[in-house]
Amino acid sequence: MGGARGNLLPLLEKELCNILDEDVHEILNDREGVVGLAYRELFPRNNPVLDTSFLSKDHVVDSVCNSCMFPFFSSNWPCRLSKAYDGKQKTDNGISLPRIVVDGFFAVPRERFGCPDFNMVSTTTAEPQDEEFNINNTNEADGSIVDRTVTISVFPHTLISLTASDEHDRISPLQPQNQEDLSKQIGRLFQLATQTAPKEEYYQLYEEGWSDVERWIKQEEERRGI
Repeated sequence: MGGARGNLLPLLEKELCNILDEDVHEILNDREGVVGLAYRELFPRNNPVLDTSFLSKDHVVDSVCNSCMFPFFSSNWPCRLSKAYDGKQKTDNGISLPRIVVDGFFAVPRERFGCPDFNMVSTTTAEPQDEEFNINNTNEADGSIVDRTVTISVFPHTLISLTASDEHDRISPLQPQNQEDLSKQIGRLFQLATQTAPKEEYYQLYEEGWSDVERWIKQEEERRGI
């Protein structure tokens, strides 16, 4: 009904509420690795946010939707109203202020193309376990908590200038050298993102993603001499 544009965010929220377990926040908090959802808060503070600790299932759903709030695409609005879960954004009367947020693309420098920077963990509001994580996982050489960044993109890295990681740390489709093939590749991906298609096309895209990962793993094994 009118295509995907503007309808994606409410459908995503509904689907997440249906499929996620009630204790999904506990599952994420207990993982050995950190799960981070990036977005940009515009009001009441203008700052990038990386959520790594969650208080409830609603908090997880809200953070995912914040991270997917691409203005005038996933929603018909330029921003999204979000709840405040840190308990610090209150008026003098104790009323929690809603937050105005946009997609994680706007939370990081252009060369990251929306890929979250986990070094933000040490600079954003965190729960106590996050502070412990920061201390125990800091790289003594440069103060970073990240030893290596592998970026993943449905579009070829070179096409979107996603240069935040080393060349051998990039997982994405190969970019066709032929301009005509490149145009077909871009057109197909955008069409799948914005319009409905037979399920077989999405299955094919899924399998292509696996092929991209398997190619990267093989190259990584050769690079390491495994």
